[in-house]
Amino acid sequence: MKVVHVKNPETREACLAKLCANVYGQDAGLAPLVTFAGTLGVLFEQEAARLFALTDDERHVQCLALITSDVDGATMEVGLVSTIDGDTRHSRELIRTLAGKAPLRVMANDAEGEAFFRSCGIERWVEGEADVRIGLGPLHPTPKAGRLPSAVRFNGEGIVRTFKQEPETFEAYKTRFIEALARFPDAVV
Repeated sequence: MKVVHVKNPETREACLAKLCANVYGQDAGLAPLVTFAGTLGVLFEQEAARLFALTDDERHVQCLALITSDVDGATMEVGLVSTIDGDTRHSRELIRTLAGKAPLRVMANDAEGEAFFRSCGIERWVEGEADVRIGLGPLHPTPKAGRLPSAVRFNGEGIVRTFKQEPETFEAYKTRFIEALARFPDAVV
């Protein structure tokens, strides 16, 4: 297995579409498209996000993860992670590898999520807002004065408003998303 930073814009877009579709599923309404549009139009444009793939020896994608940086560019946060075939071993391996190479943090909404990330080697935990637990990887610095730097985010509600006010923008992103899904590569370089 190998971790690949997906840099080629066309491949990255196809992998992002697959990741959004996998994470949100088919009954998620606009969520996959909003995340796709926000990531492309804001996070990638500002170079505040990276997409990583765990591949097998033939470079077939086993797992994908979207990582966003904080506003200072000093730490990173797992935004989305999903396996292609549902095997969580691949997610664990990808998160463990990334946490061993970057100042990574994760968020867990429940005990099951925290247990998963603990199995990835995330052992330090702090309380976040709204009962969210935040796990800090081995290279993540200790929070200063108990505060973590804010992660770069996009305004999902603003994207939905834009889609409603500008049907052509909605159609353009919807077409782009569908075409990107169809281009999802058998292997990445």
